Amino acid sequence: SKIDKELTKKRNLFIRKIALSIEKKMCQLALKEKEAFIFKFLSHIPLLNMHLHRIKKIALDKSVILLRMMGVPNPEGVVYRYPHELSGGMQQRVVIAMALACHPKLLIADEPTSNLDVTIQAQILDLIKELKKTMKASVLFISHDLGVIAEVCRWVAVMYAGCICELATVEELFENPLHPYTRALLRSIPRPGIKNLESIEGNVPNLVNPPSGCRFHPRCPKAKEKCTRVKPKIEKVGKDHFVACHFYGD
Repeated sequence: SKIDKELTKKRNLFIRKIALSIEKKMCQLALKEKEAFIFKFLSHIPLLNMHLHRIKKIALDKSVILLRMMGVPNPEGVVYRYPHELSGGMQQRVVIAMALACHPKLLIADEPTSNLDVTIQAQILDLIKELKKTMKASVLFISHDLGVIAEVCRWVAVMYAGCICELATVEELFENPLHPYTRALLRSIPRPGIKNLESIEGNVPNLVNPPSGCRFHPRCPKAKEKCTRVKPKIEKVGKDHFVACHFYGD
């Protein structure tokens, strides 16, 4: 009947809309748990039953592709395995693949290359850089590895005890560091011909009860009385350079 045809049309439209929104989650969950377990919940949605095989195939195909991009050996088998069956490095690559599955506009990468060997690190960094181009995505890259930051980032925000000390383009920051903490960090990087690296004296502050004024002042060699009282505001000191320090020019 005409009513049945209209209902069928609306049902199919509903299914397509749901499938498009669920598809991304499927990719993530299929990587997270065993495929047979994850897709079981779809059986509780009658309208999706007829499309279950299609959604499963889309999710699994994408999962395998992403895992292969991550350099995971035998991705067709790994997609059916539980997290505890994978090594730490393998788990980390799977987590990155999960993030990429959503085609994000902003990718927050918190130490994405830690615990990975040099070869895999390079692959992941290349992938992140390629993602920025192909998906037009922005990347917030969180790392303590200044070498990696120099390779991946365009802008760098140096933070100490939860506060931004300095913000600049990567070239400007490495060539002209102004904040005492930034300078100390750069002096601690291993360099050819330097046997003894400099360390930052003192201890990291308690963030529950942080120091007054500039949070770096207890460890800063240039600290003055004002630093103990007044928190410095971040100010523009160049075209692409901002710093939060009362005496950065001294």
